[in-house]
Order: sequence, then structure tokens, then C-alpha cells
Amino acid sequence: MLALFDALASYLCRMVRKLLWAVAALSLLFVGLAAWLGAFTKLQINDSVQGGYVVAGYDHTGPFEKIGAAFVRAQATADSLGLSSDEMIGIYYSNPEEVEEDSLLSYAGVVLGRTSENLGTMDFSDLRLERIPEGRALWIDFAKPNDLAIMVGAMRAYPMLTKASIEAGLEPGLVYEIHSEGMIRFVFQEYPVAEEAIDL
Repeated sequence: MLALFDALASYLCRMVRKLLWAVAALSLLFVGLAAWLGAFTKLQINDSVQGGYVVAGYDHTGPFEKIGAAFVRAQATADSLGLSSDEMIGIYYSNPEEVEEDSLLSYAGVVLGRTSENLGTMDFSDLRLERIPEGRALWIDFAKPNDLAIMVGAMRAYPMLTKASIEAGLEPGLVYEIHSEGMIRFVFQEYPVAEEAIDL
């Protein structure tokens, strides 16, 4: 009987050791993935003039996290028109603390150029043009190795920018993200008519 108990104890010890090794391996994998997505990257809040963009894109109504379809549609239309989609912008008009999730208004589009440029008679199909004027802004650059990092960046950047804007006395009128190759810029910009789309 004693030998049976010894064998059982030895077996349980081996199982516990394997379980601990598995937990440790999963923990290391999780930490490595989080680090790769930028969860531990030091973020710097910048205070300078931003904006000055002309954007062509589509409106989106509903949860902000579902704006991806509008980005894809804007990029596809831009590509079909021969427009560059190297730099894209997502604008978030509604305050999610004041507006129901299914009524949140946002916009996704490609950057056409600066607000001072003459766009002439270019064909933009059904893309709606939007202008982001220049203005003082608080902003954070976040490395984007892949699309999964966008959510991590948003979860880290927005609380920091919200706190910083309060401390700086900056009332955000325009909240937007600039997406470029390997980088995303989160911007809180002063602008008195953020709820109004400006047709060009």
C-alpha cells in the first residue's frame, strides 16, 4: 500500500511540474506577444500644431471598433481611382460617453493632401471630402507592427490623452487617428466645429 501511495505522489508531482512548466510557457508567450504589440512601450505625449489635411472617405455609424469596414471600402475606392492610400485617417465625431453605441458617428478616409492644395477637378466617385484644419493638439505616436496593435494602442493612448488634455486645459474638438506604414498617431485637437463635416 505504501508503495502505491509513493507511486501516486510521484505521479502527481510530475503532473504538477508539467502544469507549472505549461503555465510558465504560456505566461512568457503572453508577455512576449503583449510586448510585440506595444503594451509596454513608453509613450510620449506631444503638444504641437497638427492637422491641415484633406481627406476622402466614407462615414460610419455605429461602434467605433467596427469602423474597419469603412477603412477597407475607402482604400478600395481610392485604389480604383488611382489615389494613394499610404496614409489614412479615422475621425471620431461622437463622444461615446454621451452617445449610444449604435449612433456613434465616425469617418474613415485616405489623405489627399494639405488643406491649402488645389484639388482641381479630380474625380472622387462617392467618396466624401473632409477637411481637418490646423490647430493645437496633443498627440501620441504608437508603433503598429500589425492591426492587432491598433487596439492596444487605443487602450493605452486615449486615457493618457484624456488626462493630459484636462491638465493642459485643451478641449478636444477633433479626435482622430493617422494611420501610416508601421505607425499610428492618436490626436486630440482643438477645433470649435468638430461635429460639422465641411464639404469642399
